[in-house]
Amino acid sequence: MIEQDELATNDDDIIEEAKAFRENCIAYNSENVKAAKDDLKFLAGGDGQWNDAEVASRISSGRPIITINKLPTFLHQVTNDQLENQSSIKVHPVDDDADVETAKVISGLIKNIEYSTNADVAYDTAVNFAASIGFGYYRLVTDWVDENSFDQEIKFERIANPFSVHFDYASKAIDGSDQYRCLIETAVELKAFKAEYPKSKIDGNSFVDNDWIKDNEIIIGEYYRVECTPDTLLLLSNGETGLKSDLAGELPEGVTVLKSRPSEKRKVMLYKMTGAEILEKTEIKCRWIPVFPVYGNEINIDGKVIRSGILRNAKDPAKLYNYFWTSAAEEINSRTKTPWVMAEGQDEGHENEWRYANRVTLSRLIYKPTMYNGQLVPPPQRQPMADFPSGLMGMAMQANDDIKATTGLFDASLGARGNATSGRQELAQQRQGDLANFHYTDNANKTKRHCGRCILDMVPFYYDAERVVRILGEDGEFNHAKINAPNPNPEVDAQTGAIKRVLNDMSIGTYDVTISTGPSYQTQRQESAESMLAMAQNYPALMETAGDIVVKNLDWPNAEEVSERLKRAMPPELTADPDEEPQQLPPEAMQAMKQDHEQMQMLQQQLQEMAAELEKAKAANESKERIAIAKNENALDVAELKGMIQLLVAKVNPPPALSQNVAEDLAEEPLSGEPNVTL
Repeated sequence: MIEQDELATNDDDIIEEAKAFRENCIAYNSENVKAAKDDLKFLAGGDGQWNDAEVASRISSGRPIITINKLPTFLHQVTNDQLENQSSIKVHPVDDDADVETAKVISGLIKNIEYSTNADVAYDTAVNFAASIGFGYYRLVTDWVDENSFDQEIKFERIANPFSVHFDYASKAIDGSDQYRCLIETAVELKAFKAEYPKSKIDGNSFVDNDWIKDNEIIIGEYYRVECTPDTLLLLSNGETGLKSDLAGELPEGVTVLKSRPSEKRKVMLYKMTGAEILEKTEIKCRWIPVFPVYGNEINIDGKVIRSGILRNAKDPAKLYNYFWTSAAEEINSRTKTPWVMAEGQDEGHENEWRYANRVTLSRLIYKPTMYNGQLVPPPQRQPMADFPSGLMGMAMQANDDIKATTGLFDASLGARGNATSGRQELAQQRQGDLANFHYTDNANKTKRHCGRCILDMVPFYYDAERVVRILGEDGEFNHAKINAPNPNPEVDAQTGAIKRVLNDMSIGTYDVTISTGPSYQTQRQESAESMLAMAQNYPALMETAGDIVVKNLDWPNAEEVSERLKRAMPPELTADPDEEPQQLPPEAMQAMKQDHEQMQMLQQQLQEMAAELEKAKAANESKERIAIAKNENALDVAELKGMIQLLVAKVNPPPALSQNVAEDLAEEPLSGEPNVTL
């Protein structure tokens, strides 16, 4: 923590403080920055993976330089895994003043902020740098909703250049929540700077004695600073707590101070400046500086922190891999490429045939026999093709395995079969690669959790007016909600007894955030659809009882429409909302339905008796004519009874959406035995 008496108060002192902080950060992180820039140069490939002296020597002598850049594949395996398993911020109520429904609205509001301001780009950029060089950053900013609005909104902003961030070197927390200072620098052209700040006293010829102005560019620094003022925390007899400085005047009548203790009042200030003047001053309505680091590997040696990514330890094996492949190619290239060796004069008269023998398929090659010292010279000899230098190739393969070992990503993680002997073993190897690099995703999630807390702290100040905000649900569907709006129907909380007079009041209650990780909602939907279809094949009745849900999760065109049609065709008791209370019918209708139900039971009993008599007649082996007559008579009686039973079923079990008038009509309708009643 920075003591208040150590903080500068006037503009000139604040500028000098910011410049000194920047210089200290540069000195403290010089080794990390140098190594990180070398990592990025190596990642880019080309001559960046070779020693400068070696490159110069090979170019001057015409020797080959082969670069096979394998590292981006390993890097993307780590970063793309984080893309596939996105985490989400969820808000939960903490104290009695917090509301569950309001927590859901805030969660949806945060999701909409992430969606509308491209938070995924900010997250991905920071994680990519963390995995490649060991550190990356993003931040939160605020702005007006549009040029015609007085409402403000929170936005995510990615930081494309991590070297532009001078983070508090005294910070120890993995999520940066304990930082007290941070400076982000941006280099802009002097002409553009003068257009934006015409009243600035910098004219391009002034203040050239510092490194904030170089050539035709000027550095604009955004200097964040936490300013703490000593205060006293009070506990009042009405149960409220607060800082003494926030209490306006005297305490309310009858309220006394029960407890007190020394505390502090935090304020985050943002000073936008050059090396000579402060351009803007803004108070950030948040307890923390809204700049968030995402770290990779971290090693602390006597207080000196060394940060690195997945590339650092893989560079030497990659250099060896390039060197051995280059050496192998150079050796093969240096060997003779002449396919035939013959004595002088053996091609005489057939020069063209021998000249094109390695390009054209000929049925025969004719040569002229030649004598030397009275001895017949052997015919022309075909030279064997140059073989691969097995030693160099073996070393290259070993270097390739070393790259896998240093990154923790083996063949199974890279999509190859590898040495696994079963599917289960292959999955285990894939999981091993995920676990070896899980700390990148875990660090990103810890930082996102702190980011969620910052948004929670900022929402009451930047979303303080009554308005309608767009919220985003877990399923990706947009909705709208009123915040800070008078409740037209004040509700009484069943647990606390408090009256809810304001809808989604952002100013009261304490909330906290958690991070949930896993596949995206779309991925979960696809996986659930596949499981449902597999289950439907083994259990066909599933489509009869939940077919609308199965189709709804499929990525068909018009799947929602097909799902609704299936739902309408299903029995009402399956599709009814279990939380919705069944509609109550009038007492007269209930009494009529009871009578019809009793009559239906009596008719069913008669039907069973007639069926028994028919079976008895069959058993007695009566004449065919008598049996036929009995069948015809009973069939008519059975049809009549079935018609009456169907009508009674409609009366006893009316559809859930049946109106009161229709129910009364059924109650008053005379019982009829017509079998052709349409239901």
